[in-house]
Amino acid sequence: MICITIAQESRRLLLADMLNASMIGADLLEIRLDALENAPIFEELISAKRKPLLFSCRRKQDGGQWSGSEEERLILLRQAVLCKADYVEIEVDAADQIRPYPGCQRVISYTNLKETPADIADICEEMKTKKPDVLKLTCKARTPEEAWPLVQLLAKSTIPTVVVGLGRPGLMLAILDRKIGAPWTLAALEKGMEAYPGQPTISDLENLYAYRAISKSTKLIGVTGMSEKDQILCGLLNAGFSETPAPTRCWPLQVGNWKLFRKIIEAVKLQGVAVEDDFIENVHEAAFLDEQARAPVQAADWMSPGDQGWRGSNLLGEVTAKLFLEVFQAKEPENPQPLKDKTIVVAGDTAPGRMVVARLKEQGALMILASKDRQNGPRLAVALGARFILWEAIYQTFHDGLIVAGEPQPEEGDDSQELILHPGYLRQGMVVVDLQAGLRGSKFLREAELRGCKTLTTGDLLVEKVRLVVSRVTGLEISTTPLKEKWNQWVSVEE
Repeated sequence: MICITIAQESRRLLLADMLNASMIGADLLEIRLDALENAPIFEELISAKRKPLLFSCRRKQDGGQWSGSEEERLILLRQAVLCKADYVEIEVDAADQIRPYPGCQRVISYTNLKETPADIADICEEMKTKKPDVLKLTCKARTPEEAWPLVQLLAKSTIPTVVVGLGRPGLMLAILDRKIGAPWTLAALEKGMEAYPGQPTISDLENLYAYRAISKSTKLIGVTGMSEKDQILCGLLNAGFSETPAPTRCWPLQVGNWKLFRKIIEAVKLQGVAVEDDFIENVHEAAFLDEQARAPVQAADWMSPGDQGWRGSNLLGEVTAKLFLEVFQAKEPENPQPLKDKTIVVAGDTAPGRMVVARLKEQGALMILASKDRQNGPRLAVALGARFILWEAIYQTFHDGLIVAGEPQPEEGDDSQELILHPGYLRQGMVVVDLQAGLRGSKFLREAELRGCKTLTTGDLLVEKVRLVVSRVTGLEISTTPLKEKWNQWVSVEE
C-alpha cells in the first residue's frame, strides 16, 4: 500500500487533502493530529474517509509539531483508538499507556532524527513486546552504511514492519519495503508537501518507480544516484521492462563504501546495476572490468552478476557507437562499413570520453582525442589507439563527428560552460554529441542544430541505453516508441 501523510492546520484543508489523496490512488492516509490548530472531530474524519486512516500525533523530538502536554497528546491517541480508527501510531515509550482495543490496529513506532543507532535491533525487539500489529522504524540514514541495519531488520522481521529512512537512501528503503512485503510505504501527496526532505510523491512511486508492479517475486535492477537524470533512467528502465513479460523493475540506491555496496546488491540479488557518472571510474572496486571497460578506459557504467563474480561493462561507448553507426548508415545506405575512416573528435580527457573512443574505434572510425593536458593527453591517446591534438587545434582539424566529453573548467560564476567550444566552426552534416548536456539539452547542442548538424541528445543516449540493458537482462528487444513517449512526457525541452 501507499500511505500519504497529511499534515494540515485547518479542518477544511485536511478534509480536502483526504479527498484528493483518495482520488489519486492512496491506499492509506496518515492524519497528523499534531499539525491541527484545533482539536479534531474524529467522528467527522472517520465518516468522511474513503480510504483507511492512520492517526498519529508527533512530538517535536519525533519531527512533529505537538506543543501541548504529553497527557493531552495521549488523550487524543486514546480517543482515536476508541473511535475505531483503522490504525493509530504510538511511540514505543508510550505504548504501555494506550491499551489495545478491538477494531483498531496499533502501530508501534520508533523515531530517531539524528542517526540509525547501533542498538536498533535491540530497540526493535523491545517494540515487539508492546503487542504491535505493525512496527514502524524511522531513522536518519544519510548513507547506505547507515541504512544497511534497517534493510536487515526489514528482511528478518516476523511482524509487519515499515522502515522509513530520512536521507538520500530513503527512497531505496521505500522500494525495498514493497519488495519485501511491508504493509505500506510513505509518500507525499505532491511536491512541496513532503513530510521530510527527499520523501517521494505518490506520482513518483507509481510512474517513475513502478511501485504497484513490484512484489516479492520481482527481480530488481539497481540504479545508483538521486539526480533527475538517474530518476528518469529508473522510469525509462521500468517502462522498458513493462514491455516484456519479465518480472523485473528498478531499485534506486546509493554508493557509499564499495565493499558494503557489493554486500547489499548481493543480498538483494540484483540482476544488474546501472552506475551513475560520478562512480564509473570506481566500479573496479566491486567488479572485474571486461575488455571494453578495463585500462586504458578504466571505467564502467553497468555491473552484472556472473559465474566469476560481478562484471563491469561499458554501455555508454556501445550506445554512442550504435547511434553514430545508424546516422552514417542513413547517409550511406549501401556502405557496409559506414563509420570506416570517418574522423571523430572526442573533446575531453575524461572517463566518458575514454569510453566512447574505445567503442567507436572498433567500428573503424579514425579517433582523435583533444585535451588541454600536454603531458598525459598524448600518452592516453596512444593507449586508446587515437591521435592526439591540443584543445585549440579542434577548430583547424577536419572531422565528421564531435563528442564533447569534458574540459575546460570556466571560472566560478562564468555561465560560458555550455559553450565549452565556440560553435562557429561547426559545419552542416557533422554529427554532434554533448555528453555534458543535461536532460533538456545544452546551448552548444542548440547552436549545432542551427548550423545544420545532426545532434544526438541525452534522451537518445538514455533510450538506447535502456534498450541495451533490457536486452542484456531479458534477451528481448523492445521498441524505442514507448520509451520516447515516456521521455517526452517527463522531460520538457527548454526553448
